[in-house]
Amino acid sequence: MKAFARTRIPRRGQADLAPVSETQRSMWFLEQAGRAGAYNIGLSVRIGGPLDPQALRRALLAVARRHETLRSVFVVEGGEVRVRVLPVEEFAQLLFPADWDGSAEAPFELDGGPLFRARLTFASPDEHLLQLCFHHVVYDGGSAALFWDDLWQAYAGAELPDLDIQYADYAAWQQERLDGGALARQTRWWAERLADAPVLSTVPPDRPRPARRTGEGRELRVRVPAGAYGALVDLARAETATVYMVVLAALQAMIGLASGRTDVLVGSPVSGRVRPELRPLIGCFVNTLVMRADLAGDPSFLDHLRRTRLQVLDALDHQEVPFDRVVESANPLRLPGTSPLFQVLYAHQGTLGEVVPPPAGLTAEPVDERTSTAKFDLLVTTWEEDDGLVLSLEYATELYDDKSADRFLGELLELLTRAVTEPGTPLGALGTGAWAPPAAETGPEPSVPEPDDAPWSPTEEFLRDVWARLLGRTDIGRRADFFDLGGHSFTGIRMLNRVRLEYGVDLPAGVLFEARTIEGLAAAVDRGLRGTEPAELVRLAPGEGPPLLLVHPVGGGITCYVPLARQLPMPVYGIEAVGLDSVEAMADAYLTAAAPLLQEGPVAFGGWSMGGVVAFEMARRFEAASGRTVPVVLIDSHVPDPGAEAPGEADLVQWFAQDWGAAAGGDLGDGITGRAELWRRAEERGLLDPGRDGDAARRLLERFETNIGAVGRFRVPSGHRGPVRLLAAAGETWAAEDRGWGAVTSGGLTVASVPGDHYGIMADPALPGEVGRFLEGAVCHD
Repeated sequence: MKAFARTRIPRRGQADLAPVSETQRSMWFLEQAGRAGAYNIGLSVRIGGPLDPQALRRALLAVARRHETLRSVFVVEGGEVRVRVLPVEEFAQLLFPADWDGSAEAPFELDGGPLFRARLTFASPDEHLLQLCFHHVVYDGGSAALFWDDLWQAYAGAELPDLDIQYADYAAWQQERLDGGALARQTRWWAERLADAPVLSTVPPDRPRPARRTGEGRELRVRVPAGAYGALVDLARAETATVYMVVLAALQAMIGLASGRTDVLVGSPVSGRVRPELRPLIGCFVNTLVMRADLAGDPSFLDHLRRTRLQVLDALDHQEVPFDRVVESANPLRLPGTSPLFQVLYAHQGTLGEVVPPPAGLTAEPVDERTSTAKFDLLVTTWEEDDGLVLSLEYATELYDDKSADRFLGELLELLTRAVTEPGTPLGALGTGAWAPPAAETGPEPSVPEPDDAPWSPTEEFLRDVWARLLGRTDIGRRADFFDLGGHSFTGIRMLNRVRLEYGVDLPAGVLFEARTIEGLAAAVDRGLRGTEPAELVRLAPGEGPPLLLVHPVGGGITCYVPLARQLPMPVYGIEAVGLDSVEAMADAYLTAAAPLLQEGPVAFGGWSMGGVVAFEMARRFEAASGRTVPVVLIDSHVPDPGAEAPGEADLVQWFAQDWGAAAGGDLGDGITGRAELWRRAEERGLLDPGRDGDAARRLLERFETNIGAVGRFRVPSGHRGPVRLLAAAGETWAAEDRGWGAVTSGGLTVASVPGDHYGIMADPALPGEVGRFLEGAVCHD
């Protein structure tokens, strides 16, 4: 360690793309598979006094200028996740997005940015609300004081000095150390420490664990009584321990009592800023350590605390190994929908939402905001406040009922109180007995491939060879689990890139959490080759009340709905095209994907252009099958003309050019008669990089052609009884006012005119209000 301390982290050479750290790569991977917004860090501060808004905006940009990581976006190139740092001028156009309402849950686009956004709201000349949101991949808890200190210095007119190194320099240095074996000893320690760890170390849930988590959660808080807090501090001081160590020991004991297990593992974050030159940097340095407790023999709390103190100190001595590498070395068995090694995390903060004081004349008061996400089964957080201690419990609502979470937090508080006042008490006697958990979960048995004499398909053979090279082993069966064999985020990204290069199929990273075997992954590749990947719900925005499901337009994507979704009060989901060649097949497939929403209660369907046609057919089919009606929102959708001829090549290409140009923010012009001309114009206008984007653009055109054919052949049946709202683009004066829907609806069609043409309507500020007002009064009914 001392030898490394004498060598400073060097600056890397300048390049267009920068390396990512191990933590960033892991977080990028998890973001692809989890709920959008789960890794957002939102901060709201009420500023009092005569604030200069323009000076504050300049100060925010000055901080982003100093810290490159705040201007980062993430791209995949050659099977590697890389960072592109946006120029300050480009970032300045993105920092204050007009369509952001300040919600901390609004998802970020990791490949488009920005991953740091701001909003300043005027309340009075002496009161403003500053709302900030960072993606965790560029910011962590240790960045907060640095950010506020830099911000207020820049606001006061100081010029922020250049940093000696940037985050990317640290990422490159970290990678060199890992590749060079500098952390081999620490890695071996973790492998030995976590050998034969249980698959599950958590509080038994109220419901079965889903294979893919949504990330939804809630938070509860309770204050530790003053007397108990005083006893806690005294015990920590007497044992040369810390408040963190005492609470960790109590939490481990609580998990043991609730689960009936004596081998308990809890995750715990550390700052990760192990070098002096990292301390001035904003970025994501946090690492996660695994604290393992042996509760066998029912020791006293005091004995358990003493062991916990030693295990924490040992873990800190080996904290440089990134968590992903710890998992790789320990190679635990995995359970879908579950984080490896631990499912409960404990974090201790000095204070909550601390803000460095602003310049004289101003005040800054953090606005306390509760979370609605959960990345783990349970996350316990403590912080000191007004000479006391607050306990917070964030819990996954898809696993635990509110009543169970409340009971667990109450039991934890009582156990902690008794433990610090009577530390000689055996752990088994600390519980009150009020906790009556469901039957304990059992993890999977070791993965033993089932006998399978069936011949391997060419796709399976290709994947077996790729896995063998990436994982360094040959004992790979068709049904062996990728993660059980030692796979992790880094090898997963590289493997999916090999699939893309070999087959031209872009599979999302999330597929590895569902198709974890060669058999399952090969099926996903083959479906992609046929263009029939199963439809999936994509959550576009959180909210309250019955959800709205929006179907893709003719282009096949759903990014066009993101600005609308963020301005609606209800949860909004989208469905992308998967290559089906008829509206009937789409309606059936999308209803299958929507089954979880339909089972929960009322829901509404909608879509722009072709999306409205498919949404209408979905509602009609659902009504016929269930007797329940579904409200439908049609955004400038037309009933297909039964007399229309299929478009020729020239018309098809011109229509695609218009649609693609509108979506990409560029006008490709008229008179495009063929595909060669289309690609040439796209290159000239910067919409297409022929060396990188050609295959993707051609797939977009193929998808557009498939969808045009599907909607052109479709004849809309009549008889839908549910309410239908048509929002017609006012600029399309050539079209019938009801766009043909009056002839096929019987439940009450209403029409409203919205400014704009067929494309402009999606960006018109009147659209969210029209959609919201209609859905407020339209609900499913039997």
